[in-house]
Amino acid sequence: MPLHEQDVVEDSESRALLARDVDAQGSTEAAFVERREPRSETNWIALIRLLDGTEISCNVKDISKSGARLGVPSRYELPETFMLKVVGRNFVCLVKLAWRRGNYVGVRIERVGKLPDPVRVEEPAVANSTAPEYKAIGSRRSRVSSF
Repeated sequence: MPLHEQDVVEDSESRALLARDVDAQGSTEAAFVERREPRSETNWIALIRLLDGTEISCNVKDISKSGARLGVPSRYELPETFMLKVVGRNFVCLVKLAWRRGNYVGVRIERVGKLPDPVRVEEPAVANSTAPEYKAIGSRRSRVSSF
């Protein structure tokens, strides 16, 4: 079951804080949870692919070995699991929704798959063909008639 907006808060050092652990005086020191891996700030363009084939553009704001924070407009409803493809990279991730806060989504990376390299189609080489004569195509007529 994913955590919701009111369940998770992050501080300036990107430590996770469970809001339900904050006491009445606002003390939060005991509630911080250190991340398993350090996060790397990114600004990658990515595509979320849903099971029905729908693709949603998003941004990968930061990423680690086990998860990522995505920028996704809040108007999109996301399922529990979906595929994430970073544009320009040759891998795709199966991710699981962990939390949602406004236009940001936290995901856990379940699996990573490598995509095949794109196949380049080469034009067949033309062996010493003569260039067409464009001088012979059409001639410009004068607008002034000489009748």
